[in-house]
Amino acid sequence: MSVIEPAAGTAVSTPDIDLSALTLDEKAALTGGEDVWHLRAIPALGLGRLRMSDGPSGLRGERRGLTRSLAFPCGTAVGATWDVDLAARYGEALAGEARDKGVHLLLGPTVCIIRTPVAGRTFESFSEDPWLTSRLAVAYIRGVQGQGVGCCVKHFVCNDQEFERMTISAIVEEDVLREIHLPAFEAAVKEAGVWAVMTAYNGLNGVPCSENEELVTGILKDEWAFDGLAVSDWLGTYHHVAPALAGLDVEMPGPARYLGSQVADAVRAGDVPEAVLDESCRRVVRLMDRAGARVPGVAPGLVEVDDPGRRGLAREIATAATVLLSNDGLLPLTDGVRRVAVIGPNADHLQSGGGGSSLVLPFTHQSLVEALGERLNGVEIVYEPGCDINRGAVPLDRRLLTGNLAMRYFHDLESNEAAGDDILWGGTFITTSAPSPAVSLDRFALRAGGTISAPLTGLWQFSLVNTGGARVLLDGKLVLDNMVAVPGDSMYGYGSAPVTAGIELVAGEEHELLIEMETGGLPVAGFSLGAQAPEQPGLLGRAEAAARDADAVILVVGTDNDWETEGRDRADISLVGGQEQLVERVLAANPRTAVIVNAGSPIEMPWADRAAANLVLWFPGEEGAPALADILTGRAEPGGRLPLTIPRRLEDVAAQRWYPGADGRVVYGEGLMVGYRHFDHAKVEPAFAFGHGLTFTNFEYGVPEVAVDGWTVSASIPVTNTGDRAGTEVVQLYVGRRDAGTGRPPQELKAFRKVLIAPGETVTVTLELDAGSLRTWDKAERTWVSAAGRFELLFAASSRDVRRRLPLDLPGVRA
Repeated sequence: MSVIEPAAGTAVSTPDIDLSALTLDEKAALTGGEDVWHLRAIPALGLGRLRMSDGPSGLRGERRGLTRSLAFPCGTAVGATWDVDLAARYGEALAGEARDKGVHLLLGPTVCIIRTPVAGRTFESFSEDPWLTSRLAVAYIRGVQGQGVGCCVKHFVCNDQEFERMTISAIVEEDVLREIHLPAFEAAVKEAGVWAVMTAYNGLNGVPCSENEELVTGILKDEWAFDGLAVSDWLGTYHHVAPALAGLDVEMPGPARYLGSQVADAVRAGDVPEAVLDESCRRVVRLMDRAGARVPGVAPGLVEVDDPGRRGLAREIATAATVLLSNDGLLPLTDGVRRVAVIGPNADHLQSGGGGSSLVLPFTHQSLVEALGERLNGVEIVYEPGCDINRGAVPLDRRLLTGNLAMRYFHDLESNEAAGDDILWGGTFITTSAPSPAVSLDRFALRAGGTISAPLTGLWQFSLVNTGGARVLLDGKLVLDNMVAVPGDSMYGYGSAPVTAGIELVAGEEHELLIEMETGGLPVAGFSLGAQAPEQPGLLGRAEAAARDADAVILVVGTDNDWETEGRDRADISLVGGQEQLVERVLAANPRTAVIVNAGSPIEMPWADRAAANLVLWFPGEEGAPALADILTGRAEPGGRLPLTIPRRLEDVAAQRWYPGADGRVVYGEGLMVGYRHFDHAKVEPAFAFGHGLTFTNFEYGVPEVAVDGWTVSASIPVTNTGDRAGTEVVQLYVGRRDAGTGRPPQELKAFRKVLIAPGETVTVTLELDAGSLRTWDKAERTWVSAAGRFELLFAASSRDVRRRLPLDLPGVRA
């Protein structure tokens, strides 16, 4: 056995940054944010405020509902592209969005490994595999930071469920931590040079991540020589002194509750060495300098730029991410199709993204019905929702509003003198900063007015939550009164419990809507007005009839940003809201049905072998409808491969035996057997395997060749497109051990490459391995090792579709 030494070096300090101009209290103030989105300016050093923004699939901006951003595909969609070049371009586009909004630091990417599909934020992550996640993360970060905008990779580490996310502690063996859950963070630091790392809400082996010295200082700063900023997740700091001693540089949001001035007090008391504080200050200054926050004062204003190039890229990513799971020839739709039934609750309004901090307000929306109509000239298209999947009232959008809401600010509701104007693009408005220079965040009022027109006649249920006090008037009549509100858990914990009212509306009739609100002296101000449509009898029967009369059916099922969201895990992975029955009835009526799954994480698919085609669209961003329409009509190839395993049953997932944990602990008892590793090890048949995905053509793998130089392995294999149209193939290289009793997974992904191949063309794909990609963690020695052994190279189109195998003996080791 030979040992690969840990990365050399200690935390990088910058003695050239002169902090002598700052007092102890001024330095301590830098360890807490100024507010929700900013690090405070340092005039003495010529540095202005640094602005952050939520991501990772678009720039949210500071004021929800007012600032639109391009909604890009979600994390699992990016993972499904298996395309590092596309991930880099994605990063470049996000940097452009950030510059438009004066943002210096993007809070993303999310690189936590998917260990259970029920986790509420599964859709934010790239993959269940550390190698695929690492390659995409490095490309994404390089793309963003190459344009002068920083990334804050998150959540460090094992933020893999939302159940008790603020208090649960992940109990993880060291080899599992090193080989499965840390590699993407390590690659982000050592290869991409990420500027910031966000600690997770949860604990690791009994210690909160934000104050875990072994994790933050020992691994991140000392071992990996990270020279950037370690920042807490928002409200993810829990104690005084301990986070500072552990290496946490900044507590967010501001004003600080545990760091900030408390650090100055701790320094004076001798509980925190001033050198520790100085090191954190240097890291803050270094980040500001890198991000170009060099002019004291307020960062540039928020600007909406609907850039055609970025929009085209969003569609390209959505196309490259769509996974064709099966196809009996129905797709692409042929000229013989004269009537297409588009069915499903998500079909007319595709869900672009998941809920929580990653949700952005898109510029536009095009329904799949509209997009198909533009591409299928002369084809009759009928639409039926089939069922309703809404949990309750959803924020007002274009389905009820006839336009936007004109919003005016006042000092109070008694005043008629406006203090500013805005446009609100839906029923939700949340701000953490003063919405107008003429008012303050803790004291202002607003009036937002517009027109609603119901698409359905019946009793609509309206719901209002808000900070401070608010009320809603319809045609001048008070319909919702929440001026004296009961506290609830909305609006980051500062909002009210909902008040509701049923209102009879007639389809097509217009009504004047007015929302009035006064703030309540809180760090957050806002409201959310939602509506739930009346029950519609006969939806299922109409969908069944439409399917029966069609030449082909496009059935779109899935979730939405309320079912998949930060803060709440799913109960299971079955379809919600009557969709299971909808699928069964539609397939019985017309087996020439393509089932499209519009969800960010796996869905059980017991119908899969009875549908003519199955596709996974993920949460595709706002260009999802045209991208999907291109694929269904053959204008584009489905380019995606699964970045995770789709199980037949939830209980087939290894982590479910230990999820969600108890007594504040969740044991990662599956060890190294995460995702496909478990399915291979336990010989469990998945519904669809990791790496699987079809195109509209076929590929043949030739005889591979391998050249070995010590522990550097160069493997090449010819791949031929045997079909009649161009397509992309993802050549995957897995490595297995032929030594008995190693306790290792049967095979592990160690290289991949996506290539576009013309009809009849043969492309030789070369993949590289080295000691770093073949290393394992020795728990006894607590270090990386590469041991001589008998290996096997598996050239595959998925973890279950191995095309060629080659034995590989490595008698020597090179560290």
